[in-house]
Amino acid sequence: MEPSTRATFDLGRVRDAVAPVLASHGVTLVDLEWTTERAGWTLRLTIEREGTADAGGGVTLEDCADVSRDVSSVLDVEDLIPNHYNLEVSSPGLDRRLRTEAEFVRFRGRTAKVKLSRPAPDGQRLLRGELLEAPEGRVAVLVDGKRIEVPFSDVVEARLVFELASQPKPKKGQRQGKEAAKGSAPRSASQRSERGSEKRK
Repeated sequence: MEPSTRATFDLGRVRDAVAPVLASHGVTLVDLEWTTERAGWTLRLTIEREGTADAGGGVTLEDCADVSRDVSSVLDVEDLIPNHYNLEVSSPGLDRRLRTEAEFVRFRGRTAKVKLSRPAPDGQRLLRGELLEAPEGRVAVLVDGKRIEVPFSDVVEARLVFELASQPKPKKGQRQGKEAAKGSAPRSASQRSERGSEKRK
C-alpha cells in the first residue's frame, strides 16, 4: 500500500509561519507542497521575486539557500511538522506551471502547453501555442494560427514552454546545447529537518 501524501498537520499554519520570512527576503510564495519521495517526506516551497517579470521567478541559487536556512529555523522553533522531512526551496523555472487565472494573464504572449479535462472545440485535449487575452474565467491559446478558447475550469495542467531559439545567440567561443538549456531548470536549495529526526527516535 502506497503511503498517503496528505499532510497530518495544517499546511495553512506553515504558510502563515513562513510568510514573514519570505517577505524579509523580498520574495513571495508561488506554491507549497507536501509530498513523499524516495528520500522521504519533502516540504517544497516554490518562490519568486516580488514584482518580477521573469518567468523563472527572478531568484538566484543564493536566494533559495538563504530562504531555506531561515524557513528551516522558523519551522523548527514553531514545531509545526511532526515528521522527519526534507525542506526544498526552489524557483518556478522557465517552464513553470501556471496555476491561476492571474498567471495566464501575466504571461500572455508566451508559449504554453495546456492540458484539458475534456476536448476543446476543435477536439484537442492538449493545446500548445501563444497565450492570448481572454474573458474572465476563460483561457485562449493561439494554435497554428487559430484561436482556441476554453473555460479555465477545464485546465488540468498548464506550463510555459522554454524555447531555446528565443534566447540570445551565444558569443563566439560560448557553448550551446545542454549547457544553455540548463537555464530552464528551477534553482533550488535543500535543508534536512533535524528536529523531525529527533522526534522519530
